[in-house]
Amino acid sequence: MAPVRLHSVMLSGVIVAAVLALCACPALADSVTYSASLPLATTNWASSMSFPQFDPALGCLDSICFSLDGHVEGVAKFESLDAAAATVTMNLQATLTLQRPDASTLVVTIPVAQTMDNVTAFDGTIDFGGTSGRTYEGLSANKVEDACTSAPGDITLFTGTGNIVLPVVATGSSNGSGAGNLILQFNTSASSGAQVTYFYGDCPVPARPVTWGSIKTLYR
Repeated sequence: MAPVRLHSVMLSGVIVAAVLALCACPALADSVTYSASLPLATTNWASSMSFPQFDPALGCLDSICFSLDGHVEGVAKFESLDAAAATVTMNLQATLTLQRPDASTLVVTIPVAQTMDNVTAFDGTIDFGGTSGRTYEGLSANKVEDACTSAPGDITLFTGTGNIVLPVVATGSSNGSGAGNLILQFNTSASSGAQVTYFYGDCPVPARPVTWGSIKTLYR
């Protein structure tokens, strides 16, 4: 019986080897990255970035990852008009959105520079200073957000031999809170940089069916 079992094990091994030899096994993915940027400008603004599409001569596109770097800077001021002391928080911020050509969202980043102050009741003068107000110049912040997609529609959209133009929108979203009677003033500017990374591999080849005849050829 031992020789029969050995023959069975050897035959199973041959079948596995044959299947591996005839199947289309995926290769490790490669990647290529493109970058673009937009200069600092007062919000609210809308612009665009241009990136090369994925060249299908490289292989088949598996997924696309986006990295959006948002920068905000500017001036933030407040004056509390309350009749009591208050703790006032200000957020100098911008909402930056990278979009597809149809204006649907790819990735959003919101850089925020925050201040927090304890102030007295209104000191009688609206000067964004004294004991009931503050002025901050040169505030700035950065924030990076990433997102990836492998949706068939995106794979098709980003594949080609030309360029794809992606809209970028920067909206001033600065805000403040902490006093029931509060004057806020912001001067907000934003810039952005983005990267598009294509992950790709060899295009799949349809597997040949495994037949008894193809297995037998391994013995010859």
